[in-house]
Amino acid sequence: MEGTLSLFEWSPAPGSARPPEAASSSDPGTERAAQPPRKPRRTKAASKAARATTPSAGATPAASVTPAALATPAPARAASPSSQVAAAIASPGGTLAATPVVLVFDCETTGTDRVRDQVIELCVQRGLDEDAPSQVWRIKPSVAIHPGAQAVHGITMEELADCPSFAAVAAEITAVFATADVIIGYNLAFDIDMLQAEYARIGQPLLDFSTTKIVDAFRLWQQCEPRSLQHAHQRFVGGAFAAAHTASADVAATGRVLAGMLRHFELDGQDWDQIASKADPLGAQRASWVGPSRHLRWEGEVIVLGFGKHGGAPVHELAAGPDRGFLKWVIEKDFPIHVAEVCRAALDLTGDAFLSWARDRYGVPAPTAQPPFAK
Repeated sequence: MEGTLSLFEWSPAPGSARPPEAASSSDPGTERAAQPPRKPRRTKAASKAARATTPSAGATPAASVTPAALATPAPARAASPSSQVAAAIASPGGTLAATPVVLVFDCETTGTDRVRDQVIELCVQRGLDEDAPSQVWRIKPSVAIHPGAQAVHGITMEELADCPSFAAVAAEITAVFATADVIIGYNLAFDIDMLQAEYARIGQPLLDFSTTKIVDAFRLWQQCEPRSLQHAHQRFVGGAFAAAHTASADVAATGRVLAGMLRHFELDGQDWDQIASKADPLGAQRASWVGPSRHLRWEGEVIVLGFGKHGGAPVHELAAGPDRGFLKWVIEKDFPIHVAEVCRAALDLTGDAFLSWARDRYGVPAPTAQPPFAK
């Protein structure tokens, strides 16, 4: 999980965006989200007042629901099984107290880089019921949508051309989240990181989840259905295996588990390329790497940085601009050898000469099965 996420406090992952004025000139390789002073803990009276507050206008609301509907407690009604579950989550002792405000949310973004990429769609639903009210914001980003992200969510820049900026709807979103007792999502750390980075980018206080219970459905699934080798062996092979956690026993068990998985998921007729495309979490990213690490990658015909405050910037443009000192800093630090080599070449060569050198040295994209640098 990226970032620090608990029931009591959220803090952004290393590398999250922050306003330019908060950047440290002494450490150009470090990027952290600005942390404004935490707002005071709400009293019960203040919480009730916040829940009755109608957010300001300026979003792109769904046709049937307004932000006020999300920020105002729903009328009392018979508790459904799902609302009882939500109440039980909010009341660990098991006693169903006043029904908590449960918000389920998800973000769609321009990509997965927490520094560069931005939120373009946010949906917040109040409660777990099928007919629970929800609100959708469409947001115009200041960066392009990565092709890989667009292939997933299907949102185009043209669709967002007339949508408000995040700054225009930030207060409204804050008002909705301020009502929450419980926040729910799937693989939630990413969505929280991306949303908090938006507030840091516009210099506004981050959303305060210090008194909010966080429930990640993905993590709950992992906890309730463990994924240890023993559990996998039990499911896909049948029975436990002896001498678990010795290297030889674990290797043999892993082979049996994979063979069982391939049969179970009907993958035993596929070649290793097809299997690896499903099982290698970095496979798609690795195809664009320059060298054997994620520090540099190809984007089209240029090499861009994959880390730090200049993440996403073309290396040859950085070398020709006022921030070329960042590349010198990289060369002096303990980065992989190929990263220093590329940065040094960018500083020594002109843009076209550098790109020609990089193509000859590393291939496009890299690494390949036998890239030039491996010879």
